[in-house]
Amino acid sequence: MKFTKKNILAQATVAATLFTAVGTLPFGQAVVTQAEEVGQVTSANPTADTTSKRSISIWKYQVRDASELGERGEGSYETVDKDVIPGIKFKVQRVLAVGDVSLTNPREQKLETEYTIDSEYAEQIITTDVNGKAYLDLGIGRTNDGIYLVTELTDDRTDLTATAGKRVETPADPFFVHVPQTSRTDLSSLIYDVQVQPKNILESLVNPDKTINNLKGDSVHAGQEFQWELAAKVPAGLWQIAAQDGTIDVYDAQGNIVRTSDMVKGEPIVIRDATGLLQPNFSMTDQLDNQLIYKKDSAKVQVKAGETGTWTDLESTDYTVSFDEATNTLKTTLTEAGLVKVGTASNGFTDIRTVLTTTVKENWNGILDNNFTINYQIPGQKPKTVTPPEENKPKYYTGGFDIEKTAEDTKAVLADAEFMIAFTLEDAEAEKFIASDGKAYDKGATLPDGVHFLVAKSDANGRAEFDGLALDWKDANADGLVQEDEVSRKYWVVETKAPEGYELLKAPVSVTVNLTTEKNDSVELDIVDKPKTDLPFTGGQGTTLLVAIALGAITIGTVAISVDKKRRQA
Repeated sequence: MKFTKKNILAQATVAATLFTAVGTLPFGQAVVTQAEEVGQVTSANPTADTTSKRSISIWKYQVRDASELGERGEGSYETVDKDVIPGIKFKVQRVLAVGDVSLTNPREQKLETEYTIDSEYAEQIITTDVNGKAYLDLGIGRTNDGIYLVTELTDDRTDLTATAGKRVETPADPFFVHVPQTSRTDLSSLIYDVQVQPKNILESLVNPDKTINNLKGDSVHAGQEFQWELAAKVPAGLWQIAAQDGTIDVYDAQGNIVRTSDMVKGEPIVIRDATGLLQPNFSMTDQLDNQLIYKKDSAKVQVKAGETGTWTDLESTDYTVSFDEATNTLKTTLTEAGLVKVGTASNGFTDIRTVLTTTVKENWNGILDNNFTINYQIPGQKPKTVTPPEENKPKYYTGGFDIEKTAEDTKAVLADAEFMIAFTLEDAEAEKFIASDGKAYDKGATLPDGVHFLVAKSDANGRAEFDGLALDWKDANADGLVQEDEVSRKYWVVETKAPEGYELLKAPVSVTVNLTTEKNDSVELDIVDKPKTDLPFTGGQGTTLLVAIALGAITIGTVAISVDKKRRQA
């Protein structure tokens, strides 16, 4: 028999309700068999004896989805090739039927109406051990013979190592156990150690995660495009084929069981309503910050296989995209074709994501973050809503700074000074300046259409400002998350036009921009211009005029003498 845990299933979802078991062992048989090894006690005598020990043994296993639940158990032990779940608690109570009611299923039969709790028996709590087994010893003889109600309790384990961090979200349905129980295969035999093997589907750790440009924090110049990624693990059982005929529960949006639905062996497990496909379903919703501008038709859904796989676009028929401008909300939803493609295990897809492109307005300063929500439902399970932890939200950020222009001589503020900025000192000295697309160009270059150099001009108050600048994230504490005090970048400022009567600043000056430099009215850079000097005189204007008049008179006299001489000769 298999007690050692195998590799925990990579993907699993909420809890199942069926339990299975096979194989019986005649009581008193001399040969040690598998049933004896697990404590199975049976008897070929149809009359309950007074010498056999009575007990209930519960074995807890995990499965991937409803297709692996198997058939209902028979009260005897079978080897199950599944991973066990230790630490699960069960409450055991003895019950009494009301009147002539035959107790078969506590889900269908009501407490107090059709059965009551036997106060003569103290309820017991038993817990599965490292082998996934919970055992209740009811003693020898007929004293504790009767019908027992077994209820699986909510998974409250503090150590989830054995199930890779996953819990049982929905316990198995309660069930009645007759002790001793008539053998399901030999109706003339009794089972004194009743073995039940409920199976659970664990919660699916879809691990939702949001990034910006595939990072937890990034910055591009305001007005330029940047991408958000909404990623998750593909839920197990998103698209299942029934391994056997049976029924599964149908849950509404509030998680209430409203009916059951048939499973047909070899057919997809799909529950439909009047509108078509109801379960399974899968969608991602992102309510964007109101400062973000969604680029129309940019959203798409991608999948990949394994951690080293490459993200691949799904076909447009595999999903739908809706965008609500009033709430700035984007939603992508897998179609039935997408559910089949993504959820079919043989396709190997392990991860799914939505990518979308946004911008902020040019010159916008600040820090933005927003989360997203995954909604999905697997047939036979409650609907799930999953959101990444708030502290893991990615952040987009830009910054700005102010310049004050003053005169050295009068200390007054100066208007009409113009400035440009560069990424480095070398760029500044080479007149290679930053443009509105966040790139650097030579000052005399022809810029791309719609692109212009960033130029700040001092106003009547001597103020000039640069805003929406991309910043760097250092992540000094290596926590993978953006902290405001870890964001900054150095820029170099060049005065490219001086106010009338003043000298240009002769060398670039640096300024460090962070997320606080634009939040107050302080000046990050004070640039002082020297007044123009008075150069020596180069000659008076009156002397120049006299010289010109004299030269003109000489010219006129020379011409007159020449004309008179020619007249006399004639």
